[in-house]
Formats: sequence, structure tokens, C-alpha cells
Amino acid sequence: MKIRVLIVLLFLCSINAFSQEIDSVNNYNNDYIVESELGLDELEDDEESMEIEVRDEVSKQSVKFSEELLSYINILRDKDSLVYHFSRIVGESEILPTIDGLNKLNIDRKFEVVFHPNTDKVLYVREMILNENQAWDYIYENIFDENGNGIMFIRHYSTFKSVCAEVAFELSEYFFNENNDIIKKTYAIFDGQHNPLDIDDCWMDREEYLKYKNFNELNAKFNLPLEGLQKNSSINKGNKDIDQKKEEINSIDIIQE
Repeated sequence: MKIRVLIVLLFLCSINAFSQEIDSVNNYNNDYIVESELGLDELEDDEESMEIEVRDEVSKQSVKFSEELLSYINILRDKDSLVYHFSRIVGESEILPTIDGLNKLNIDRKFEVVFHPNTDKVLYVREMILNENQAWDYIYENIFDENGNGIMFIRHYSTFKSVCAEVAFELSEYFFNENNDIIKKTYAIFDGQHNPLDIDDCWMDREEYLKYKNFNELNAKFNLPLEGLQKNSSINKGNKDIDQKKEEINSIDIIQE
């Protein structure tokens, strides 16, 4: 009888231990891009090249809004209007506004900042990491809502050492909900002519980087000198949807910052 009781207890303990192991996968840290349904073997896959499809209608709308914001930002960047430029000199920690006459060979990072129209809230921060040849290796783009929460993160990577192409590029897009959970993840790898490549044929570096949860977290690291800049928007005040913003941006004169 004692033996039977012991066997039953051991069986129940083993079930409990297994369920705890599966729960640890479901609670996997957000810094690792996995879905809760992934098996343990799949967790060993390359995080950067993984893709996650959007699951529900609310998330689809959030993704659509983030994509429209990105389109709006790119209009500004194409016009170089209402975009603020900053640089960091090699060997220095302070980030300063980019000025005419600055020796480009002395720059190791470039930043671009866009504000939400007529507010002091940062919408977008772009960080470009330069190598000794002044070509970019990594670009990180962050989009924030008006509460300062991160809703989209984009990673760009380029290398001449991929083996699979003369130059190979990676593009990853992360979309977040209001709880900073990843609701969509896309990935692409391609050559200089935008022909798709196979990640299994390429040697691509994996650097350490942060996907900031909010603007305050980002600025605690970089301390961007933004005071006094945010009121220069020429867009009319009032609540506007993305299409209205795009129309107004297309109609304004180019402002060089």
C-alpha cells in the first residue's frame, strides 16, 4: 500500500513539474521574439529572423495605425522638413545638434527626431551607427505614441561579410500594443538590388540592442538636446487623422533644420 501511494505521489509531482516548464515558455521575456505556442525546440531558432502574424482585429488596427505613422514620418524625412538632426562625435558621450561644417569623419552616430505636431511629445527617433568608413552598419527606428509609449521598432542591418551576396541587408519590424507586448513581427533579407536572400545561406551578425518601452527610457540613455525645438511645427492645431497630416505635410514649404 505504501508503495502504491509513493508511486501516485511521484506521478503527480512529475505532472506538476511538466506544467511549470510549459508556463515558463508562455511567460518568456518580451526581449525574445517568440509566440507562446512555440515548442521548446523552436526557441532555439534565430530570434531576429522569426516572424509573428497579427492575431486579432484590435491588433490589426494598431498595426495599421503604426504603419500609417511610419508613412507620415517618411514624408517628413523625404522633404527633410520638421526633422531635427543630431550627431555624436567619436570618443564623446554628448549628443549635439548637427551643424554646417562638422567634419563627417568625426561622427560615429547620427540621430533624427520628429515630434507629434504642435506638441512637446516625441513621435520618432532614428539612430544610425556608422563604421570607420562612414557607412552605416545598423539603424534603429523608434515610434512612440503621444503618451511616449513605444508602438513600433525597426532594425536595419547591412554587411559586406554575409558570404551570400556582395552586400546583404536585413529589415525587421516589431509592433507593440499598449502593454508593450509584441503583436506583429516581420523580417526580410535581401541584396543590394532588393532580391530576396535565404538567411540559411548567409552569415549575419547578431548584436545586442534595446527595444525601448517608452521615450523616457530611450532618452535616459542618450539625453537628446530637445528643449525649445518642439514648437516649430507649421501644422495647424487640432486633432487630425493620418491622411490629413499627410496632406498638410505635402503642402508645406521645406524647412531645413
